[in-house]
Amino acid sequence: MNQLAEKPVLHQVPSAQESIANAKALFNGQAVRCKLEKMFNELPDKSRGLVLIAGGLPAKDYQREFSSFDDLELQKIRMGMSYVKQMAVDLDNELGDVRRLKHYQFSSTH
Repeated sequence: MNQLAEKPVLHQVPSAQESIANAKALFNGQAVRCKLEKMFNELPDKSRGLVLIAGGLPAKDYQREFSSFDDLELQKIRMGMSYVKQMAVDLDNELGDVRRLKHYQFSSTH
């Protein structure tokens, strides 16, 4: 019978202020911004540079943290991400999965 007895599990209840702040974050974009900042900062250097160039920013800024960009630069980063996404969609629509392309399909001597 001991195996069937359940031990009460205590869950920490967040404070009302914390709950309200979390709820507001869902509606003001703060939650998405945090995810965006984390994702951008964790991008490999090449990917970050590609997004920056596509948005019209200098590639040398690839070492900067997301939080160091001003609003105009962040808008350019958003446009760069959108451009890269559209390019990937266009390639998929035209060629299929580009990871399956073979080297001889690029060669003019084959």
